[in-house]
Amino acid sequence: MTRPYYLIYQLTFLIGHNLDRVLRPMGLTRAQLGALAHLAREGDMSAADLARKNHITAQSMGAALMQLAEQGLVVRRVRKDNARVIDTSITDKGRLLYAKVREKLRETENRLIEDLDDADVEHLVTLLQHFHKKLHADQMAARDR
Repeated sequence: MTRPYYLIYQLTFLIGHNLDRVLRPMGLTRAQLGALAHLAREGDMSAADLARKNHITAQSMGAALMQLAEQGLVVRRVRKDNARVIDTSITDKGRLLYAKVREKLRETENRLIEDLDDADVEHLVTLLQHFHKKLHADQMAARDR
């Protein structure tokens, strides 16, 4: 029997490769996509906050944001109430590119689940949310040690 953890690991690897295949022609990295996604959904935030949300180092996020700014996909401004913090905002150009990427990824997702009925998809999502919650809790507990 294939162990669930191993299967999830393999799926994560394959999903990562697919994500790279979608992002490469659009000139984006996974870190940059993560930044655009969080900015589009949650609004302005610092590089440190974006790094935490994307589970990468602040330095990696800083490099990703610098490239996004050079492409006109984000704008970075000093926070008015704290000059040591630079907030990042997504631009209209960034939102448009993010929407294109989301559509491409939705096509891939639809191909993956096209043979499943609604109940199967709902059950799959419930199981994945369960795994996510458990692993996140484990990660937070390890961080507190």
